[in-house]
Parts: sequence; structure tokens; C-alpha cells
Amino acid sequence: MELITYETIRNAHRAEKEEELQKLPEGFFESVRNWFKHKENKKDTTSLLEVENAKKLLEDIINRRQKKIVLAALSTVRGQLPPSNLTDSERKFFDEVVNSLKSFKNDMEEKFRDYEDLVEEKIEEAKKSIEDIKPVEEKIEKTVVKPDGKLLVKILTDLPRFVGSDMQAYGPLKIGDLITLPEKIGKLLISRKVAENILD
Repeated sequence: MELITYETIRNAHRAEKEEELQKLPEGFFESVRNWFKHKENKKDTTSLLEVENAKKLLEDIINRRQKKIVLAALSTVRGQLPPSNLTDSERKFFDEVVNSLKSFKNDMEEKFRDYEDLVEEKIEEAKKSIEDIKPVEEKIEKTVVKPDGKLLVKILTDLPRFVGSDMQAYGPLKIGDLITLPEKIGKLLISRKVAENILD
């Protein structure tokens, strides 16, 4: 454990302004605490002022190192090498941050996989809907329109009386009824699967 002076703390603070995490003297923080106690016990004005200034420098050193450690942990999770010059307590803090970031990363990847599965499921549902529509479209395309522009259809389900787009009333109709309807109305009933075209 090296002997700590006010100048030692100032030098450590000056060095920590660099981008990389700096190597601290062995037992630095414990030595600084002991130095604080020694100076505070002297109770002279010069010693108390030194302690006050040194505490501000020490706080800034700790803040700078914490920021560097968090950024280093993020880089490590992304595949970079872990930093050197960590104290024992800083190593513990670094490991905890790395584990938290890895856990967060895994959670986000899991949620993304769930989202991908949901998108794939919706795509499959859309494909199935399109496939279900195609037979109806094909059936409508195969309908035979008489020269007078009407369709002969067979009713597949009971229908109440209704007014068509031509403002004419039709029905009520029963299952199995054969009826000649305007092309537009006939195709509408066929598309809704309540009637089928009679090819004659």
C-alpha cells in the first residue's frame, strides 16, 4: 500500500481525465480514507481545506471510472476484451453490469424472436385467406351469363325477402330454389356462398 498525499490524489485525478481507465496505486481508496482521517484529526485549517478539495477530486475520479466501466461492460458484451486496471471492487461492479447487459440482451432477442414468429403467423394467415378467396373468385369467373344479362342460380340457404341493387324485391327463397337474377345480384350471392351458378 503506497503512501498517499494530496498530490497523489491530484495526479490520479489528472490521469483519469484520459479516455482509458487508469491504473491506480495499490490500495488507493483505502489509503485515501486513512489519509482523510489523519488530516481531519489534525483539525488545522490547511488540513481541512486539503481534505475538502481532495474529496471533490476523489468524487470526480469515482464518477469518471464508473462511466468508463459501464462503457467497457457494454463493449465486452458486444465482443470486446474486458478492461484492465480494475480494482477488486470495480471488478465486481464490472461483472454485475456485464451480467445485467447480457440478461437484457437475451430478453430483447427473445422478444424479437417472438415478434418474428407472430409476423410469420400473420403471413401464413394472410396466405390462407387468399387461398380461400381464390376458389370463390374462380367460381364467379366460371358463371354463365345469359344473353339477357341474367344468371340462373340455385339457392344454398334460406334467404329472407330482400331488395336488390335494381330496386326489385326478391324472395323469400328456400334451399334448392332455382331463380334467374340480374348478373350483379347473382354474383353477389355466389360470392357469399348462399347460391351457386347453374350452368345451362
